[in-house]
Amino acid sequence: MDVDYKQDFDEAAERVEAWWRGELLDRVPMKVFAPLKRAPSAAPEPEDLQKWWTDPEWVIPRWEAHLEATYYGGEAMPIMYPVSTGMVAIMAAYLGCPYKFTGTTTAWADPIIEDWDGPLPLEFDPQNRWWRLSAELLKAAAARAPGRYFVGLPDLNGPGEILARLRGTERLLFDVIEDPAPLKPALDKLNLAWRRYHQACLDIVHRHVSGSISWMGIWSEAPATDLQCDFSCMISPAMFDDLFLPPLRQQTEWVGRTVYHLDGPNAIRHLDSLLLLPRLSGIQWVPGAGARPMSEWLELLKRILDAGKLLYISCEPNEVEILLKSLPHRGLLLDTRCGSREEADALLADAARWSRWTLPTGHRSFRRGNRRAPKAGRRRGRVS
Repeated sequence: MDVDYKQDFDEAAERVEAWWRGELLDRVPMKVFAPLKRAPSAAPEPEDLQKWWTDPEWVIPRWEAHLEATYYGGEAMPIMYPVSTGMVAIMAAYLGCPYKFTGTTTAWADPIIEDWDGPLPLEFDPQNRWWRLSAELLKAAAARAPGRYFVGLPDLNGPGEILARLRGTERLLFDVIEDPAPLKPALDKLNLAWRRYHQACLDIVHRHVSGSISWMGIWSEAPATDLQCDFSCMISPAMFDDLFLPPLRQQTEWVGRTVYHLDGPNAIRHLDSLLLLPRLSGIQWVPGAGARPMSEWLELLKRILDAGKLLYISCEPNEVEILLKSLPHRGLLLDTRCGSREEADALLADAARWSRWTLPTGHRSFRRGNRRAPKAGRRRGRVS
């Protein structure tokens, strides 16, 4: 079924591309999602979880039904993740960790590194079963995507998180304190493997559809990725800077556009180090479960923007006005969800009005059709 999921793609893509460049057009870019119809009743958990997660004949129809039922307002884009974002740090499975599904929302990898003396599974393995399943999912989705939707990459996660899954979090914590010597060469190898898997995913998707989109769902015409190290919440800034910051810096040098996922109050201690990475594009701040709402973190948000980094945040619809009237607009990208298309359109109209009195003198006005067309032969009113 050939459906125009995103009729204003040109305008949305231009705003997000301007955001990546640190420019501001007519308003702050905003991803606003809304349901187009009532969600169906929750289906019973499938008997075959393996197929539910990894069989294209199960995964793609389920995703296409979701895309068809969703309104993509503002800079929200229709993106399919055939390798589910619930398969967190799937690269651990690509490197040999036993992988298991605990229902339809969560997957987990069991550690396999018992000690650092023997051979370590830290290299790209094109024959790995989980990688081949992922590659087939990406191929199947990308083949159906042109003119309809984009395809997001698997959640490869960062070398620190992958190492924690390969070794086990508790044992890795003891390693960091008692014997960190083997960790640096392991992280170097993991980073090289990450680069190979990331490029292999892009190569598959780009045979059919343009765009480089991580689990954050931010459109990018040029190569882009998320950066992450949630393990850092359990260690000191000195440990993070010594062991885990160097591979993150290397990723910012490999991929031109990068956004670091800063998750929870315990991660804030590392923010200064991250802000000093010269090629890091931006920060995604996530307050964490049970924390204060986004509009109560204004000082932290200004700190990121004032450092010259891009800022990507999710918020409730009723926080948009507070954030737009309290924060600098250049470099800011918002993500929210409304109850209907009408509510989403009204919020975007309000956001444009709230933006007008804060636009700097000499800002670029929006010009329809002045963006270079992405590859794969886009037709107006459709995505390619």
